[in-house]
Amino acid sequence: MSCASKSPSSSRTHWIDYLALTALSVAVLCLTARATLAPRDPQGGAAVVFAPWTAPEAAMARATGAGARFVRFGGYGFIAVVKAEDSSYTARAMASGAWLVVDPQLLAACLSSIGVRAGRS
Repeated sequence: MSCASKSPSSSRTHWIDYLALTALSVAVLCLTARATLAPRDPQGGAAVVFAPWTAPEAAMARATGAGARFVRFGGYGFIAVVKAEDSSYTARAMASGAWLVVDPQLLAACLSSIGVRAGRS
């Protein structure tokens, strides 16, 4: 048996390890974002982020259907900025399919740092 031969299953195991590590890293990043970027006062304003393939009309309907008044869209059509009716809005928005509910000022700062105009209508 030569030293140069590698088992195909060992290289496959490395790819599985890499994929698992990547998935875990993305999950931790998402959970951290949910915990740290959440608006302190959703009644003062909240940016509701849906999946990127969500149509603007659907994003607005879901965001307002959870109990809020529509203010404007964020930098993209799948981000709706709203004023919530009460402080439990975040949980209802997440239940309606939102990926994140964040402070709109933090979102605007993030989007402007990557060159997206957050205030376009």
